[in-house]
Amino acid sequence: MGQSPKPFTEPFLWVIAAGAPTDILAKLEVKPASGWPTGVYFFGDDVLRVGIVVASELPRDRSTLLVRLMAAGPLLTQAIEELGTLPPRAHERSVAEHILLSLQGVLRQKPIRSPEEKQFIMTMHLTWEDARAEGRADSLLTVLRARGIAVPAAVRRRILAQRNQRQLDRWLAKASVASSIQEVIGSRG
Repeated sequence: MGQSPKPFTEPFLWVIAAGAPTDILAKLEVKPASGWPTGVYFFGDDVLRVGIVVASELPRDRSTLLVRLMAAGPLLTQAIEELGTLPPRAHERSVAEHILLSLQGVLRQKPIRSPEEKQFIMTMHLTWEDARAEGRADSLLTVLRARGIAVPAAVRRRILAQRNQRQLDRWLAKASVASSIQEVIGSRG
């Protein structure tokens, strides 16, 4: 009789590395994990049960985004930008946004920052400012729709193009009590 396939034993310890620690992988005689995406390795069989994720080797798609964010390093800027392109209610955003914004706040408090920390702060600022504005614009349009206020195409484009969050907040507050689009954003539009 033939041998039955060996049952899968999930790793007990996961190690996430931003880049490929080639010397370590070679010394451990690590092999790519069968059935897993590129960049995932197992070693230690059913004794040590270690999985190594080399984030720089992972496919650049939404399924690996949170792992690439955790790995940080040179992948962080691109991963943050990808995160910012997701819809405001995307699962990945709800998981990572608070953590990234907290980290940004902590790094802003530091008197001296590394070039990587400065890059992180700048990327977060650029990505999240646009994302927040998009979210506020979407909220404004939702309130207007819920209140039955017609929004002409030109006004819709104006709302979606607005990047000043204070202006969007003012319009949102007005939309909650207004009866026309003119009461919300004025006569221009």
